Amino acid sequence: MIKTTAKTFANTKDMSREEWLATRRKGIGGSDASAIMGLNPYSSPLAVYLDKIGKAEEKETTEAMRQGTDFENYVAERFVEYMEQNGTPVKIHRVNRILQHPDYPWMLANIDRDIVGMDAGLECKTASQNTKFKFDDGEINPHYYWQAMHYMAVTGAKEWYVAVLVYSKDFYTFRVPRNEEHIQALIEAEKDFWENHVAVNVPPLPTGADADDDAIDAIYPTGEISDVAMDLSDLNDTLDLRAFKVKERDAIQEEIDQIDQTVKLAMGTFDRAFSGGWRIKWTNTTTNRIDTKLLKEKYPQIAAECTKTTTGRRCSIGEAKKPKEE
Repeated sequence: MIKTTAKTFANTKDMSREEWLATRRKGIGGSDASAIMGLNPYSSPLAVYLDKIGKAEEKETTEAMRQGTDFENYVAERFVEYMEQNGTPVKIHRVNRILQHPDYPWMLANIDRDIVGMDAGLECKTASQNTKFKFDDGEINPHYYWQAMHYMAVTGAKEWYVAVLVYSKDFYTFRVPRNEEHIQALIEAEKDFWENHVAVNVPPLPTGADADDDAIDAIYPTGEISDVAMDLSDLNDTLDLRAFKVKERDAIQEEIDQIDQTVKLAMGTFDRAFSGGWRIKWTNTTTNRIDTKLLKEKYPQIAAECTKTTTGRRCSIGEAKKPKEE
């Protein structure tokens, strides 16, 4: 059992999902850690910030999320079985509490299981067969790793286990030992995030992730029409850098296109090819599209009924027109 100095922040036994979501917004949890460290491809510091200030849109429960919850007990039982088969019989129990770091009140932990007889905890995960991580080679998802580090930071545990069920394929168990250097780096990152952004209502800078686009659109869904343009002179160097990066990107894309064209020219009428470890397909495709112009001309009422209107904002950045010389 974890020999923890953590405090009990809240009891979750009879807590509704709405209450649980509201409670977790009062601090940083393990699922936020990888995003704050910039290592979560599906989230970002800005997206987490939006969630903590209560402005993020509530995510609908997907089938993957539902299955992850439903299979949690099964994953936990498989972990116990795995440990017993490997000569370390253990017992686990559910922790119906949100724990709080004794020194950093914004560090919270809602752990899946406590491992009896060990100064360790368990995180239960499920993954698709299409996961990009090479679990067979011992590669652990960075999201899992930093979540484990966060839990060890809060509880003081010496190690954490992550059990992963890859649907219809295999079951994996990872032991994550405590790493003081990583824990300190995580604490500093989370401290900066909470005290310099969430607590003072100042959004962190975006990282370029797709999650940042969604977060910015959620903060500013519509713009105010004005005859006055905003002065962004403070960002002039940033915009100059953007222009340089665009040129670099376009040059690289041109080189990629040239390579693709060379490959296709070499293939001719062949639809498949190989070269060393590469496999190339250049297949025939047929695409059917509705001719919207013709539809509007022939059946205007049907076209109107089937037209969906969406609102949003489009950002375009270009060089300002230079004044004409007299």
